[in-house]
Amino acid sequence: MINSRMSIKILCAFALCAFMVGCRNSLIPKTATVVAEDDNVVVYLNQEDNSETPQKSLWIRYKETNKEKRLLVTHPHAKADWQQFSQSVKIHVDSIPSIGCVTIVSSYKDEPVIILVEGSSDHRNIDSFIISDTSEYAIGLPTSSGLVGIAQEESLLIMESYEYYKGGGRYSVIEAYDLKGDKIDSMSPMLNPQYDVPIYSKDELDSLDY
Repeated sequence: MINSRMSIKILCAFALCAFMVGCRNSLIPKTATVVAEDDNVVVYLNQEDNSETPQKSLWIRYKETNKEKRLLVTHPHAKADWQQFSQSVKIHVDSIPSIGCVTIVSSYKDEPVIILVEGSSDHRNIDSFIISDTSEYAIGLPTSSGLVGIAQEESLLIMESYEYYKGGGRYSVIEAYDLKGDKIDSMSPMLNPQYDVPIYSKDELDSLDY
C-alpha cells in the first residue's frame, strides 16, 4: 500500500513538473503583437509606454525550439543623422528611433535571421534598418520612402527614395541594396521635361523651406 502511495506521489510530481514547464512564463510581454511571421520565426512588437513618442521593444520567438529573445528597444529621441549620408551606416540597434513596419528578409536554419525594420521619426520620411538576431548593430539605409519589395534569389532589398527637381516638385528613385547595406543598382525616371534642369544638391536642399 505504501509503495502504491509513493508511486502515485511520484507520478503526480512528474505531472506537476511537466505542467509547470509547459506553462512557463513567456519573456515576451502580453501586450506585444505579432508583426511578422514565417515558417521558422515569429516577430513581436510591444509598445512600452503611452507617451507621444513611445518606446517600443522588438522580440523574436523561434518555432523549432520555442526560445524567445529581445532584439532591441527603440530610442525615440535618437537623431536620424544617417539620412544625411549617401551610403549606408552602422549604428547600435538601440539607436533606432521608431518601428512601425517589420519584414522578415530571411530565416534559414543555422543562419542569422535577417529583418528589415522601418519607422518614421519625423512623420515624413521612412527610416529603414537591416538587423539580425545575432548582432547588436543595425545597418541604416540612406533611403527615405521604404521597402518596395525583395528579390529573394539575389537577396536584394528594393528600396524607394525621392529627389527634388530644380524647378520644384519631386520624383522617386528606386535602389537595390544587398544585405550588407551596399547599393547594387539604382533607377530613376528621366528629368521632368517641364524643368529640364538638374536636381538640387544636398547643400541646396538644406536651404529650402519645405
